[in-house]
Amino acid sequence: MQLGHCRFDIDKGALINQESGVVWHLPRAELHVLTLLVEYQGKVVAKPLLESGYGDKSHLSSASVARAVFTLRSFFGPQQESLIETVKGQGYLLRHHRPRKQTASVLPSIIRRHSGLLIVTATILIVCSIAAVKLMQPIVTPTPPLSVNTVKLLSGSTVDVMLYAPSRTNNEQLIELGQQIQQSFADCDVSSWERVYLSLSHDKQVLNITLRGDLLGQSLIRNLKISDLRQPKQFVNRDWLKQVNICDTINAQPAQTSQHLE
Repeated sequence: MQLGHCRFDIDKGALINQESGVVWHLPRAELHVLTLLVEYQGKVVAKPLLESGYGDKSHLSSASVARAVFTLRSFFGPQQESLIETVKGQGYLLRHHRPRKQTASVLPSIIRRHSGLLIVTATILIVCSIAAVKLMQPIVTPTPPLSVNTVKLLSGSTVDVMLYAPSRTNNEQLIELGQQIQQSFADCDVSSWERVYLSLSHDKQVLNITLRGDLLGQSLIRNLKISDLRQPKQFVNRDWLKQVNICDTINAQPAQTSQHLE
């Protein structure tokens, strides 16, 4: 299925950027969200349905759905990110893709006799059409991050650490986790990762980490999901961060990992 300049291969669970040739094998959350949006294309998909999870009855948090929409828009790019529209208080809507139309050729005799008039008329129609489309389009407001912090590595390169939360209050634990991730990157010499997204589930029991970067011209995406039922919760520590190799630029591969702590 064509979505802007990307093609969605639902059977393979892949999104292909046909301009750059990059193929993104969607993680489970992004695949679930995009599949539902495609199924109900042109209609609002309510948040409870998007959060309903997969066939194994697992549940997605509101933050996980927002993060999935954010990463999908990032892959579409600035020119096409409005394909997924945020309908405030309801959910999300996938717009119908309309391929660009080529100007039809006109009979040569008419062109020769009335070329000037045709050009002026066509210009007026195009300007009016663009203005009408802009007036009809609702304003799409992407979910803003709670905070964005840029970490400088030992080599001088940088990594952006972004925190996402459904509320602006009671986010002390998320902020503390973000500081731990920032410190770990600050100790790295180099890293393929360029952006890191962190969010906690609504019940504060699941930490979602998404890492995006580039290795030898190939887009990298890695998703980590950590459940911690203990009190007080820890989620991550320096030993765990070493195990996931956030500084490793050779073995970094797009992957989704889940960890359950009790």
